[in-house]
Amino acid sequence: MYLIRHGQTDWNLRAALQGQVDIPLNETGRAQAAASRQMLAGIAFDAVYTSPLSRARETARLATGLLDEKILSDERIKEISFGVWEGRSTQELGDKIKPFFLDPPHYIPPEGGESLSHLMERTSDFARFVLEKHRGQTVLAAAHGAALHALITAALNSPLSEFWKADLGNCCIAVLKSDGGPFELEEIKRPAGGASSLSAQFMKK
Repeated sequence: MYLIRHGQTDWNLRAALQGQVDIPLNETGRAQAAASRQMLAGIAFDAVYTSPLSRARETARLATGLLDEKILSDERIKEISFGVWEGRSTQELGDKIKPFFLDPPHYIPPEGGESLSHLMERTSDFARFVLEKHRGQTVLAAAHGAALHALITAALNSPLSEFWKADLGNCCIAVLKSDGGPFELEEIKRPAGGASSLSAQFMKK
């Protein structure tokens, strides 16, 4: 299973929490997604899934060259909801957002927001679905930073404290492999000149 994070958006540039707001790719994001086809060259996908949010769907389309009708939407890999924090920058939120990046086991979502445990449940359900429905096949899923980190954490049975370990910047691709048993992380493909994820930038402060 290949997992690709969507390309850059204008909200990425200002370190704003996008969550489930449907923010489109910007021109840089579209170029990143188109360039990611090189990292996927020669791979025949049996199925391509995407979060229903347009930034992920457009990334899937540009990264594969497939028409929209060939790409399957799945709510389970939609981004985490940040509730009333959506649209606000990490700088504006200050200490309130720190646990999300620095201490995931103790993150408490804001009003209307989704817990990490719930995000882990739905993304792990998607991983199980892929193992069962696409055994022996190759699948691509296009989604978001937190959603993909949750999926990887759950698929590898890693502790929540390692939630951000993979560091998936825009259009990074994580490759999970299964020989019939649990998934293993095979590699992470990073685009040339790609920026670090918001989580990695936040943790360097």
